Amino acid sequence: MKDISGVGEVAGRYDAFILDLWGVIHDGTQLYPGVHDTMVKLREGGKKIIMLSNAPRRAAKVERVLNNLGIGPELYDSVLSSGEAGWQWLKDEDAPLGTKYYYIGPDKDADVMDGLDYTRVRELQQAQFLLNVGFGSDEPIADEHAPQLQEALSLGIPMLCLNPDLEVVKISGERFACAGVMAHQYANMGGMVAWFGKPFRSVYEECLFRLGLEKAKILAVGDSLETDIPGAVKFGIDSVLIAGGILKDHTPEQLHELCRTVGLDPTYLSPRFIWS
Repeated sequence: MKDISGVGEVAGRYDAFILDLWGVIHDGTQLYPGVHDTMVKLREGGKKIIMLSNAPRRAAKVERVLNNLGIGPELYDSVLSSGEAGWQWLKDEDAPLGTKYYYIGPDKDADVMDGLDYTRVRELQQAQFLLNVGFGSDEPIADEHAPQLQEALSLGIPMLCLNPDLEVVKISGERFACAGVMAHQYANMGGMVAWFGKPFRSVYEECLFRLGLEKAKILAVGDSLETDIPGAVKFGIDSVLIAGGILKDHTPEQLHELCRTVGLDPTYLSPRFIWS
């Protein structure tokens, strides 16, 4: 892993960038410093850009957030979210898990199923699968869903997880648990989980299809050693680990050691998603 001061040092080697959002581009409410200028420079250099997010919502909804933060459509080619990937799978595969689902998540993301011929049920006994998009609040109570998960397990109900992330962090340092925590808990209990998003291969295959480029010409940028970097490494594309977001409290030396400990070798380490 090579330390760089910003993506401008290596941008000339690549024709396309796959950018994580929360932790790289923004913290959910505001852009990180230098992000807009960096994206402008990439576009001026003729680079293709795909915004790849583990957000458990449709891509159009993710795009509206980006636009409201000042990242307009002229700065990227497309947006792919884990919610979009899961929605498309449910549509194309003709109810692979059944048509009746029990929703786990905040009200703001319940519209992820809009446009599909599926039915939300209020009782687990009526459900054919769990739809897990996250906790009902930014401050989840420990094991608040444990009784539901135990009952679902006893009924043999599979889970569809639309956000494999474990946590996100704001610029202020506040950290919030994501749907991946609950999905891992269910899997460890013995439940079956279908995943969409990073680090799973399907979203990278879709990015490759949209870009129409060789893997060697693509650089992925992310702040997570659980999703962003493992996904890129396993798919065979170069990656930049951002020492902000989730990892903001680590020094570069600590991050080098952490990568060695977990057996990951990102191509580059950058302090933030900046040009230089």
